[in-house]
Amino acid sequence: MDFRALFSFILTFSAITSCLGQANLGHLTYNFTLAAVNVSRPNANATGAPLVLGQNGASSGISFYVTSTYHTFPYNDYPSLALIDNTLRAYTSSGEWITNATEVRSGGFLGWVTTTIYLKPAPNVYSAIMSPAHEFPQLAAHGIRDLWSLCPSPGLLGQTNVVFNVSADTPAPHSLGFKPEDCYEVLINILPMNS
Repeated sequence: MDFRALFSFILTFSAITSCLGQANLGHLTYNFTLAAVNVSRPNANATGAPLVLGQNGASSGISFYVTSTYHTFPYNDYPSLALIDNTLRAYTSSGEWITNATEVRSGGFLGWVTTTIYLKPAPNVYSAIMSPAHEFPQLAAHGIRDLWSLCPSPGLLGQTNVVFNVSADTPAPHSLGFKPEDCYEVLINILPMNS
């Protein structure tokens, strides 16, 4: 990897976002929820479709989640999220933190892991981008806020899940669990919790 080229790109990206009045924050001082705003069609409200941690499997001592629309997974066991040191954390209704977002890659779900027995640092790839053009900050992965999509899953649970950079996997393997042509682009709003 050419680190000089990467460093130059980061400096250029930072300069461009600064000129556009955007701020890329790796830490927020408040807890929040997430909501998906469709960028190609009208939305039912100004904040977007509520997102929750939808079920995605479990094993001994560990549970897996995927970010889903509340409409397709009407449970909210983790009603409060936080952005700390570029990591995403999820808190139970009692305020317990044992859940972190996993590393998101192109064509992959915005996933989460809950465990009390395995210790692995959470990936530092998430941020909030604040822009004068938007009422709420948007969630970004790897500094990019506009590559999120909602993708219906035809599986047993039929959840509609958040996927990062869907177009990177075209043509998609069957193992993805969704059809890229059924996905639609969204921005993910970060909605501050009421005090």
